[in-house]
Amino acid sequence: MSQSKEVGETEPDGEELPKSKVLDHLGLVAGMFEELEIGDRIDEHIAQDFDEREISVDQAVKALVLNGFGFVQQRLYLTPQFFERVPTERLIGEGVQPKHLNEGVLGRALDDLYEYGVTELFRDLAAHAAKKLGLTSRFAHLDATSFSFHGEYDSETGSTGSSEDGVIRIQQGYSRDHRPDLGQVVLDMGAQAESRDSSPDEAAFRQRR
Repeated sequence: MSQSKEVGETEPDGEELPKSKVLDHLGLVAGMFEELEIGDRIDEHIAQDFDEREISVDQAVKALVLNGFGFVQQRLYLTPQFFERVPTERLIGEGVQPKHLNEGVLGRALDDLYEYGVTELFRDLAAHAAKKLGLTSRFAHLDATSFSFHGEYDSETGSTGSSEDGVIRIQQGYSRDHRPDLGQVVLDMGAQAESRDSSPDEAAFRQRR
């Protein structure tokens, strides 16, 4: 367990005593967050008045990420409680205190992410991280499977449903379960090579193929 010293209680003679806080694996998580420039990219895309807020959106996102790696299955309003035991300023930013990371601040940050578009933002962050890490993709594989199900759903748009409003339209179609009479949901999954660098054994295997 790693520890970080902060100024804490004082002795009777007035001398300040160091106070230990738990760092654990959160230092690595915060370090990669900075290394991949995730916070910088978020602040570039999402407009915000830094003079009117103590916590930027990128700091709020970083707090949520750290919270997710160390305080799982807890309510959002308990986030300040989690940061009471870790070196918040060292992990998130100078001047950031646990009380600043309340549910109102984090909730507004999530609203900002939603208004910008989480899919678009994730796509940008993933592409930027891949570039920073030197990962490339020469090959990609896409596979799809369908699921048949029973249930009630909105089918007012019929078989020509539009996806412009972002709502998934359930329709009948090809069924791998051999039940074309039921509604179908299709799941796609894409995979690609992990890195542009290959070991000698991997290179030889690809040449044999």
